[in-house]
Amino acid sequence: MNLADAMRPHSFDDIVGQEHLTSPDVLLISLIESASFDSIMFVGPPGTGKTSMAEVTGKQMDCPVYKIHAAVSGAADLKKLAEQAVYEKNIIVFIDEIHRYNKSQQDILLKLIDDRKIKLIGASAENPYFNLVPALRSRSIMFKFKAVSDEAFERLFIKACKHIKSMQNVSEIVENGALKHIISLAQGDCRRFLNLLEISALTGNRQDNTLYLSTKEMENIMPVNQFSDDEFYDILSAMIKSIRGSDPDAALLWCFKLIKNGAAPEAVFRRLMISASEDVGNAFPDGQIFVSACYNSFMNVGVPEGYIILAHAVTFLASCPKSNRSYNGYHQVMDYLKDHDPVVPENIRQKPKGYKYPFDYGNFIKQRYISDNLLFYKPSNFGFEQKIKERLHNLWNNFKDYE
Repeated sequence: MNLADAMRPHSFDDIVGQEHLTSPDVLLISLIESASFDSIMFVGPPGTGKTSMAEVTGKQMDCPVYKIHAAVSGAADLKKLAEQAVYEKNIIVFIDEIHRYNKSQQDILLKLIDDRKIKLIGASAENPYFNLVPALRSRSIMFKFKAVSDEAFERLFIKACKHIKSMQNVSEIVENGALKHIISLAQGDCRRFLNLLEISALTGNRQDNTLYLSTKEMENIMPVNQFSDDEFYDILSAMIKSIRGSDPDAALLWCFKLIKNGAAPEAVFRRLMISASEDVGNAFPDGQIFVSACYNSFMNVGVPEGYIILAHAVTFLASCPKSNRSYNGYHQVMDYLKDHDPVVPENIRQKPKGYKYPFDYGNFIKQRYISDNLLFYKPSNFGFEQKIKERLHNLWNNFKDYE
């Protein structure tokens, strides 16, 4: 048995670094102890105790825990669970990377939850909010798991030493400066910390009944991320600003520096999707569709070939004509709504008075859709948006100023 398995938590107190979730009288513990949840979601980085929390929950509630990974399971697996639930009561289903499930798979889960056949615990390294169907979101409470702190690792080290002494048959362990290096490489991941600690112990120098931990074999181990949070966001910002500035070479460089240093491709694609609307917008309206298609292709192909698709998306956006007019329109309308409470004009209410059906007039007729003559969206003269501007100018001439 390796060290990580030997130290698998058996109680909430054994889960390291998540005291905001495991302390007595906090919401999560109250829900578990009273068995009063239908669906809860654990969101946080890898190695922070999400799976362990689900397993301990099962022990606390005296329920079997069926573990599923969304990437390698589907509707057939969920239907088997439904059959199993007929014979067993109070089943907990733990689904890792639940954000990967599609709508039809989530609908099966909803049926199982609503029929009280299972209690669902979902886990994801990223916020699954936008990937969950609204009905499942409304039934779920999300709990955030934090990266394990250095202080928590130091406490875990003391506990781990007891296991290492037994496994290595020694009475003393000298960390010899290794602990700080291991914590640095672990980067908040408890599982990684224990694996690295075990390597340090296995390659350490044993003298009599004392084990001196070693870092020699870790020199070639690459950190999960080779930059701090500030550096990550600096490089991400550099990529987006290069796209906005129409420099595909710089955009590629900063994109793949992110990837080389361990950034999740999904996080990069998420920012590209934002840029497709914020920076390209209606200058090339199909940009959003194109980047979304690249993301879907990347997920289907996987790495390393998927990086070609990522490069395709980056160079495409950087080379497109640019417009931030939709982005500006969004902020202007939000600023307007801070100080105004617009009333729907009578002609476009549910029971309108004086509404003119545009298709009775060839497909357009000038009429008021807002009480004031407001103009939030002001099309630019770039790319396809120039045609949009010309069309709106022709339609609303002498009514709205699109010059």
